[in-house]
Amino acid sequence: MNLGVKMKQVYILIVFLLIQLIHAEEAVINELNDAWDKLEQTVSNGDFRSFKSLYHRDAVLVNGITKSSYSIKKALEGWKQGFADTKSGKSTANLDVRFSERLYDQFTAHESGIFHYYIINQNGDRNDTYIHFESLWVKKNNKWIMMMEYQKSKTDETEWNTL
Repeated sequence: MNLGVKMKQVYILIVFLLIQLIHAEEAVINELNDAWDKLEQTVSNGDFRSFKSLYHRDAVLVNGITKSSYSIKKALEGWKQGFADTKSGKSTANLDVRFSERLYDQFTAHESGIFHYYIINQNGDRNDTYIHFESLWVKKNNKWIMMMEYQKSKTDETEWNTL
């Protein structure tokens, strides 16, 4: 084989590998987006059990607003009533997420951004909250689960709209 044929084969192999890498990255982002979509849907539906399943049982919530850190189990205990109220129709809740940075490989992810959570109570009063967050995910048994949620600080709609 001459040098020109070998170079073409190497070039084709490199192109093939790059295409595979691009598709693998797209697959990971799509999987992470699916996990976030599920998280958002569980909040809107008041589906506490499904919401809880998106966190590792040993996950940690870091709260930069109150300067504290505790188990997700403790955080879930505090959030459970809100889910029950949403599920029963006493309130309406919604969660949206926008990202400023997404770092990941096939089995781990660290994401930063802002989440917008709002609740509308029985009186029709709406309470909007915007929070800078970071999350740490791992993929176990073909499922993305959150290991750490860091609610860094409060922000506002203006900053939300920049993402």
